[in-house]
Amino acid sequence: MRLSPVKRKILEEMALHTRPRRPKEIAEKVGVNFSSCMMHILGLKKAGYVSSPVKGYYKITDLGSDIVNIQISEEEVASILASFGPDRTFYFYTGVDQYSGVRADSLFDFSEKIKDISITSLEFHLVREDFERWLKSIGDAKLAKKLAAIREKGVSGEELRSLIYKAVKTRYDILQESLVRK
Repeated sequence: MRLSPVKRKILEEMALHTRPRRPKEIAEKVGVNFSSCMMHILGLKKAGYVSSPVKGYYKITDLGSDIVNIQISEEEVASILASFGPDRTFYFYTGVDQYSGVRADSLFDFSEKIKDISITSLEFHLVREDFERWLKSIGDAKLAKKLAAIREKGVSGEELRSLIYKAVKTRYDILQESLVRK
């Protein structure tokens, strides 16, 4: 199925969220009227790109996610997965001018540090959008969007740690797998 620009925007919006959403909410985010959005969602559902786990709510399927994956080259994947020098390393803080002594010099290292870094540090960086900026700077806009969606949920504590870790580790695994397949 060739996606129209509106269908692609709908899938991209849905890909930012893990929970099922109402079409009205999706329509507002995408900037289309409700009836048009609903028509597109039903077409996407028929194609297998969207599911309706609960009546009146829709979410993207794995097939839909595969369709909207940001295509990046092997060189870009290798660059995202590489170890970085001090200028591209992520330094964890717990507050302004309060360096934790912990740093991550690769995406894998970042995922591992998320498991043990203080919640205070995670919340500090998430609210400031530091993770998103860093991920964009290393070339991973898709993961930056995923963390933006987590930030928008307003979660905190161990739930926040779990969501960030899962997003980063899953993305790392997908990128790693894409290199193996090529």
